[in-house]
Amino acid sequence: MLRIPKTKAVKYGRKGLTGYNYELPDIDGGTTVLYAELTGEHGERTIGDKARIYFILEGTAKFIVDGQKFNAKPHDVVPIKPYTTYNYYPTSPILKVIAFMELLDVSKLPKSKTG
Repeated sequence: MLRIPKTKAVKYGRKGLTGYNYELPDIDGGTTVLYAELTGEHGERTIGDKARIYFILEGTAKFIVDGQKFNAKPHDVVPIKPYTTYNYYPTSPILKVIAFMELLDVSKLPKSKTG
């Protein structure tokens, strides 16, 4: 596969978060590239044995990674190490990110604590 068009991505959403999940099952044992737009909290997660990497496209955010809080702005990269608990939310009206992570089944994602 040389490219995945938007028409092949899985659209998902819930209150405060919408996006597209691009599945790459044959890369590194299964990888997801996702595009997300947030107007609310992401929701706290503890990830497994693969890192997650966020690239901030537009807007600003507050990240909480293992209890440590910091701000992120456009063109920042936020790496989340394996087995880490994290959360984030926009501090601007909308936050647009691209994330690289383990293969996700969006139908099984937990809901945000706030929505």
